[in-house]
Amino acid sequence: MKILFVVYDNESRNNALPLGTAYVAAYLRKHGYKDVTYYSQDIYHYTEEHLYEYLEKNHFDIVAMGFVAGYFQHMKIKKICDKIAKLKKKPFMVLGGHGPSPVPEYFIKYLGADAIVMGEGELPFLNLVRALDNGADLSGVKGITFRNGDNVVINPREDPIKDLDSIPYPFLEPLPMEYYINSALWTTSPTDRGITMSAQRGCVYKCNFCYRLEKGIRFRSADSIVDEVKKYKRDYNINYIWFLDELFMLNKKRVFDICENFLKHDLNIKYFCTGRLEQANKEVLGIMKRSGCVAIDYGIEQFDDGALEKMDKRLTTAEIESGIKNTLERGIHPAFNIIFGNIGDTRKTLRKSVDFLNKYNDYGQLRVIRPVTPYPGSPLYDLAIKKNLLKGPGDFYEKHKNLELLTINFTDIPDDEFHGLMFDANKEIITRYYEHVKKKGIENFRKVYYEKDFNFRGARH
Repeated sequence: MKILFVVYDNESRNNALPLGTAYVAAYLRKHGYKDVTYYSQDIYHYTEEHLYEYLEKNHFDIVAMGFVAGYFQHMKIKKICDKIAKLKKKPFMVLGGHGPSPVPEYFIKYLGADAIVMGEGELPFLNLVRALDNGADLSGVKGITFRNGDNVVINPREDPIKDLDSIPYPFLEPLPMEYYINSALWTTSPTDRGITMSAQRGCVYKCNFCYRLEKGIRFRSADSIVDEVKKYKRDYNINYIWFLDELFMLNKKRVFDICENFLKHDLNIKYFCTGRLEQANKEVLGIMKRSGCVAIDYGIEQFDDGALEKMDKRLTTAEIESGIKNTLERGIHPAFNIIFGNIGDTRKTLRKSVDFLNKYNDYGQLRVIRPVTPYPGSPLYDLAIKKNLLKGPGDFYEKHKNLELLTINFTDIPDDEFHGLMFDANKEIITRYYEHVKKKGIENFRKVYYEKDFNFRGARH
């Protein structure tokens, strides 16, 4: 079986390593399916016409893509699938990821896919490939939805893999790795060489706006994580890791287990991770700092206890403020994720969130406030369906046209006023950010001219 993974173009200057795709590819290869190819539309900004011509010239039995539930991805994948459908010899088309998993029947019909892999992809995709290879009935493959003539068949879900250490490291070798490693992503310096990794899968919390592939949380061993870091240091000379797990900082024991192993093996890396603010005490942050942590992505959402309770955040404003103070005191950069428009949000809660951000912003990155979006698969989406605010996934994508605009308004604020409040809040945040950048830039020139600061290399660096 010849399998092609299409890494779609997000039309960004810096694209993230397609980690999920690389894991699925590695799992296939481990089980004997070695003929795996990547089509890097993201790096080279190939057109859909280029993909069409590539597939006309090169035969593949299966073409697969994974994607999330964003409005841009919805439009982009549609264009790609429409082109694939026009091929004279159309390969079997498989889709997966956070986007199609919660609503597979919709994406089968809308995109003309032959099958959808639901949830974690490694095992269902492997079993789908085996079934196609052997001419077997697809109704026996757990974790997929497939087209059977004019009908759509949704099979039972597959159990996620319990032992994450049994999954091989991502298949990266054919990818244009120098591009990914040298991407100027957040918190890196011009000389950093970074790579994306995963230390665990899942999350134990149930925030109403969150949608995920599987329930619960599973961990890789610290030894496995260290071994993979060492491999990338040997292979790619990396010194920076982005741990893009849903929740890296689950608890003290887990954090200490990883960090102590980093220190024991003298990895000498910098890393970024995701965190929970009630776990951000000085002891935990201290060992994270010593082991190389330079930035933590925190989900604050709203700085109001009532609003946090209604979104089932399991977090208080006291914990948020304490955690951010501790993070800043340890010299770790906090990323502020704030959303507005959830159940319980008001004009006052928005003002509280802006004031909080202004108070503790270290200006390491421009972070704006966005409206909450009820993505399919989230409790908020289910609530919108129940309250007849949405009719289904098709209606969702008709309404979800931009990240900065309302999809569904869960507040008592009229839409026009809501958008006006968002504009004023983000105008204030952006103005303060660039005032800080301006002040810092002027100070750099003052130091070089009047203090002969030879470390300053000019405004272009």
